[in-house]
Amino acid sequence: MADSYRASSVTVRQERELAGPPAAGDVAKRIWQQFRATWAEIASRISFWTVMAATVCLSSIYYFVFAESLYDSNTVISVQNKSASSMSTLGGLLGSAAGASQVEQLYQYITSYDMLKILDQKFHLRKIYSSEDRNPFWRLWWPQSDEAFLKFYQNMIEVQPDTTDSLITVDVLDYDKTRAHAIAAEILAQLQKFMNAQSAIMQAQTMKFAQDELGNAVKAVQAAKVPYEQSVAETRLTAAEQALATAAGMANAQQSFIIPVATPTVPTVTTRPQRLLDITGLTLVMALAYAVGFLMWANVRDHRKA
Repeated sequence: MADSYRASSVTVRQERELAGPPAAGDVAKRIWQQFRATWAEIASRISFWTVMAATVCLSSIYYFVFAESLYDSNTVISVQNKSASSMSTLGGLLGSAAGASQVEQLYQYITSYDMLKILDQKFHLRKIYSSEDRNPFWRLWWPQSDEAFLKFYQNMIEVQPDTTDSLITVDVLDYDKTRAHAIAAEILAQLQKFMNAQSAIMQAQTMKFAQDELGNAVKAVQAAKVPYEQSVAETRLTAAEQALATAAGMANAQQSFIIPVATPTVPTVTTRPQRLLDITGLTLVMALAYAVGFLMWANVRDHRKA
């Protein structure tokens, strides 16, 4: 019996040696079959309530262990244009609502890298966001990248423009309540400077053409030699003077400014993240995803059986 077993073992060994090592395709096929068998075993043990329990457990660990609490400093500003009407003193004093383009322009400036550079120079945000003390799941991992820095900053502020009423709501999130208020106040100050600079540019461009035309008209009067040329030049000069006066009025009406409807608040308690609400939302999303996935799998399985 022992000789027979030994002989059969030698025969099997010789066959394997002759066959050589298994082909790469066979190895991949075996791995795939093992993976499918393992996945089928896991899937057979996964139920709806298992998925829900795992979602609640993992999200709770994240939000109550890793997620840092953030303070929210809120401010609301109104974008106004100086009233073009000189008939109403109150209208000239209060101004009129700005257009949607100006609100959009300010929104783009708040979320731009130009604004971030100013804030970083004053508050060292790049260093704060990338500190090892921060939540590892919510940290600036590539501080040397300006694009990553800007994206992280945009996640730390919430800007809601309202083009209908020319309002902009800004929420600044930060780990420190004092710094959150200071950043919001600095953003407001920079917006006022930005609007003043834009108004000055618009006024200068509006006046430049009228002033150039007036200068040309004056030169034409001085160069006129005959009465006809003198008359035409003086008419042109009169029109240029009237155009300059009109341009001055238009430039005056183009002055835009910002009125703080609600000054930056000093937060006293953290409001982000909303842990219970976020956990509930994630659980509902996972329940929906499970239901959709189950229906899709059931449909595929029925087609295979058919």
